[in-house]
Amino acid sequence: MSNIIITVYYKNINSLTIKLMIKTHSFHIPVMGIAYTIDSPLKVSQYGIDSVISLVDDIILEKLRKMYSEKFEMPYKEISNKIDDFRAKRITSYLNMINDIANKKFEELKASVNEKSNSIKEYLNFLPDNSIIKKEFNKLSEKRFTLNDIKNWAKDNLSMGSIDVNIMTKVDKDNYSENKILPKKYNDGHAALRGFSQSNLVNSSLVLSAGLNPRLYTYLEEFEDFYPNKNDQLKKKIVLKVS
Repeated sequence: MSNIIITVYYKNINSLTIKLMIKTHSFHIPVMGIAYTIDSPLKVSQYGIDSVISLVDDIILEKLRKMYSEKFEMPYKEISNKIDDFRAKRITSYLNMINDIANKKFEELKASVNEKSNSIKEYLNFLPDNSIIKKEFNKLSEKRFTLNDIKNWAKDNLSMGSIDVNIMTKVDKDNYSENKILPKKYNDGHAALRGFSQSNLVNSSLVLSAGLNPRLYTYLEEFEDFYPNKNDQLKKKIVLKVS
């Protein structure tokens, strides 16, 4: 059966909201090391597969942003380690780029029904046989249909895989400038959290792993994207990884 994610949060002390979200796939690609899944969304998110990016190494992220900006002919301006808050800004810029490219690929996949393309078929082939989406498409294909029917069906039923991130909570060392310790918000973990929070990712999860860091957890409350909006929707979610 499809994965069902249960999200529980409090709107206020007297109101508990429980939301059910049926996932497209029965699996996801977890974070693997520092860089094994650092660009996985560009390869799998258009097929509805969730994946997790490690935010440990902002140097690698910046190098990859330069490479992919050139590959996809996107504007690029280096974020050097000489500017203020460079770690958070590198992370935000990288995630924005990944999100923009992944969304473009997904939109191209949905639009490909107007061409002689196997993209929709590839999307469906990744799904398990008991997938509701696959069953609905099979019902559609048994009837007389036009390309517009398929295009409208794809628009209403296909979803992009989420672009999630991982922060190892204990990787939160102090940083210095001119031999002076910087405020705690410039610690590695805090800067990574800020970089993710300020990105344009939506329906994305922050996976916190590798121990407890109460100071970092407290910092979460400063960012609006972790709170439900007026429609009880969350732009960004929090996942605690226990191992």
